[in-house]
Amino acid sequence: MNSTLQDNLIVETPENVFLEFELAGLGSRFIAYLIDLFAMTVCVIALTGIVSVFFAVFGTLIHDLQIGDAWQKTLVVILLFLIFDGYFIFFETIWKGQSVGKKVLNLRVVKDGGYPITFLDSVIRNILRVVDAMPPLYFFPSYGLGSAVLISNRQSKRIGDFVAGTIVIKERNTSGFENFTALKANPEYIKNIRITHAHKVQGLDYFLLREFFYRKNIFPAEQRLRIARALAAHIKKEIKFSDGYEDNDVRFLDDLMLLLESKKN
Repeated sequence: MNSTLQDNLIVETPENVFLEFELAGLGSRFIAYLIDLFAMTVCVIALTGIVSVFFAVFGTLIHDLQIGDAWQKTLVVILLFLIFDGYFIFFETIWKGQSVGKKVLNLRVVKDGGYPITFLDSVIRNILRVVDAMPPLYFFPSYGLGSAVLISNRQSKRIGDFVAGTIVIKERNTSGFENFTALKANPEYIKNIRITHAHKVQGLDYFLLREFFYRKNIFPAEQRLRIARALAAHIKKEIKFSDGYEDNDVRFLDDLMLLLESKKN
């Protein structure tokens, strides 16, 4: 179930956990795109230098092989695709929904259900940039069509998002992650956490765990316990964990998150 409230999107996961996301609007997405455009320009300048050196070294050979203009133009088209579409596909894949611009502005592409996008999702939404970018403005993409579509729907989607089933959200600033104060202050506590197979908590399960960890204090006590019970039962089943925490699902989820994050540092 998905519902929209002003600039927020509320989704219900298969585990009956409700997540609320703040949608990224046209303004923040445009600024992120400008940052990405600058990064892509740097890539173009670097690539131009590499191509110039290539032709300087192999120009005579290319001429002798009679490689025509058509092949050279095809090569240019391929290179442009690799830069302008491949740039987004590459970063959204390795950074799980973020490009350079999105990372600077704390934006992230996720699936409609709130979980991380796949490589194929990124390919679909970015290949369709050529449609969203219409009409061209003096050989530059205007994104007039994509912008019109984005502001006309409640989930702030461009055409590529509709086809790929994705949304762009604003992430919370995690620098004030209160629970991690305990992690820094008492590392001995982390060493004593005994949750086997914690490393198996990945993908959607990790995403749900992280969201609960961030948000649990905003829920009323009864709702917090209900969500914790459902999520803890699901994760325990997935990692085949049954020792301890029987009466404290919130503590189990907190300890699990602290344990996973400590292994990253």
